[in-house]
Amino acid sequence: MQNNEIRGPVITLAAVAVLGGGLWWANADSDTSPAPVPSAAAVTAPAPSAAPPAAPPPVQFPASADYVGSVPTKAETIVLDIAVDGATATAYVCDGASIEVWLRGSATDGALALANPDRSSRLEAELVGDDLAGTLFIGERKWDFTAARKAVS
Repeated sequence: MQNNEIRGPVITLAAVAVLGGGLWWANADSDTSPAPVPSAAAVTAPAPSAAPPAAPPPVQFPASADYVGSVPTKAETIVLDIAVDGATATAYVCDGASIEVWLRGSATDGALALANPDRSSRLEAELVGDDLAGTLFIGERKWDFTAARKAVS
């Protein structure tokens, strides 16, 4: 009987060891996850570069300026007289015969956007150096123009 007395605890210890080893292996297998695989974008992404150069400041009109231009047409020459005062502008457009219109609007960031009250006539222009370059619209007709800045007297 002595043989059975030793054999019982040995079998129990072996069973506990096998069970414990199995539980440890199952726990270790579920806790470990494979190392993350870097994506292609992460592998090939370039190193960060220096900040892009700052954009040049927008072109601004002088606090007050006057511009004069003319547009030759088949019938007459259209004369433009444009006055900029701060962020607003006014233009007088006349050909001495059939066209005479006042336009008003904004003068911001080097661009003019002027129109008459019913928007049947308008003027769009940009500051190019000291002069204006743009388009005059009257009804269905349109003309490109340049207007030079008047010298300060």
